[in-house]
Amino acid sequence: MQALQHFIGEQRFGEAVRAFKTERDYAGLAAYLTDALASDDMPSATQAKAHNELGLALLQLEQPAEAERAFRSAIERDPKSVNPRFNLANLALYARNYVRGLDLFREILEIDPAHAGALHHAGLCCAMQDKFEEALPYFERSAEAAPGVMGPDFWAGECLVRLGRFEQGVPHFRRALEIMPDHTESIRGLAICLYETKEYAEALTACDTLIAGGGGAEYLALRVKGDVLLALGQGEKAALCHLGMAELDFDAREYLHLRSRNLAELGSDQAEIYAKTIADHLRGMDAEFLELLPEQQ
Repeated sequence: MQALQHFIGEQRFGEAVRAFKTERDYAGLAAYLTDALASDDMPSATQAKAHNELGLALLQLEQPAEAERAFRSAIERDPKSVNPRFNLANLALYARNYVRGLDLFREILEIDPAHAGALHHAGLCCAMQDKFEEALPYFERSAEAAPGVMGPDFWAGECLVRLGRFEQGVPHFRRALEIMPDHTESIRGLAICLYETKEYAEALTACDTLIAGGGGAEYLALRVKGDVLLALGQGEKAALCHLGMAELDFDAREYLHLRSRNLAELGSDQAEIYAKTIADHLRGMDAEFLELLPEQQ
């Protein structure tokens, strides 16, 4: 493609870019943008947009190093432009370079303190380093900036669970579920918080929802539900619930033994029935397992 000798105008340029993107022709878009940037009269602000679009096209073509150079070129031409900075910061986040990513998102927040995406992703950079206290304000501010988005409230709740502040986590998970009622991770977080705050009836409902929904959430739901039943003085039902974990994962037997021992050490009035139910059923499960093995010659 020959280099454009003169810039065709921002409106026609934008229309051409949108046409390539509609067709998902990212190779064609990258070639067009490279050609357009060779024009000798493209305004600086438009150059910044073109470099940013080029970076996005190169990402679609799985060329992250070239995309990074394009985003940096966009920033050089328009230092106050937020979009290329956000894309550059996301490159660091997706590469798991959380320290660098956090620095870049903070630079965006110096320009636009209410940028919901930068706030959320800054929180992710902190959370991925287990810095939950530092992450929490970013998620809370992001939730305020984008009240219709589920992610910030979910992650704020997750931080509060990790920090042991379960009562504060409840409203965040509730808001996340108002936006996305079937979000399994939010139901899980809510179940944990409800158990820890002794809201047992609702905790059981949340656990039953997870168990019915399947998808890998059953294991934790069975554990929390069993603990709720223990708190309600229903040791046999609790044991049967926890035994469901052993049916999903053989290694859960270690948890069952530890839970039995813990109840005994605490002097729980449910310790004996819990331990007996566990022992009786494990023997049955082991016998059933042995029957499936081929006979020894």
